[in-house]
Amino acid sequence: MAVTVNKKLDIESKIVFLRRVPIFGGVDEDNLTKIANITSEKNYSKKNIVFHEGDYGDALYIIKNGRIKIAKVALDGREKTLTILKGGDFFGEMAIFDDMPRSATAESMENDVKLLSINKTDFERLITENPSIAIRIMKDLTRRIRQVNEQVQDLAFKDVHGRVASTLYNLLRTEKDASKEQNKDQINSLKMTHQDLANMVGSSRETVTRALNRLQDEGVISISHQQISVLDLDKLSESQD
Repeated sequence: MAVTVNKKLDIESKIVFLRRVPIFGGVDEDNLTKIANITSEKNYSKKNIVFHEGDYGDALYIIKNGRIKIAKVALDGREKTLTILKGGDFFGEMAIFDDMPRSATAESMENDVKLLSINKTDFERLITENPSIAIRIMKDLTRRIRQVNEQVQDLAFKDVHGRVASTLYNLLRTEKDASKEQNKDQINSLKMTHQDLANMVGSSRETVTRALNRLQDEGVISISHQQISVLDLDKLSESQD
């Protein structure tokens, strides 16, 4: 009896979470219940690998709690962070759609990261029965492609100072756009280390630290305990050029 009660509470908890996930917006309660029943929950501590680049892709993941880093790692160990994902985001869909190996490595960035996974067969059936989910996934993928295009443009045409400012500006803009809080305009901080940012802009930690210190001296940002707060968004935008 206790097992049945616990399973029911687990399903109800998943449904509450799934209601807040953007790609499931508009899905009715019956289908949310079906989705909750086909998901498996997995927990990760900091710096755990969810999958490596080149692995076979057999599941899509949805972040329930914490942050996940998606990165490419060179043979010499150098890393380029493609994006940092948080609660409500999904990843791992590419290998499911094209049946190719994983195109990047996914790693947890903090302790108590919780992921919901949906295996390939269940996911394919899910989007066949709910085409609106596929459309929402396509919209989110388009947004990510635009972000990658901006990163390529920054690498080609901007110095490190400009790339740091541009990355901070775009990350904060994404945070604001994704927030469902009524006071989302007041969101002004990003949780990340100097090394996290260096991996995103394609530079060394020391060079990025100098760029951050310059922005801080100019009153554009403040830095404290792995958190970067934007004090003047307009000046940050101007610093991208």
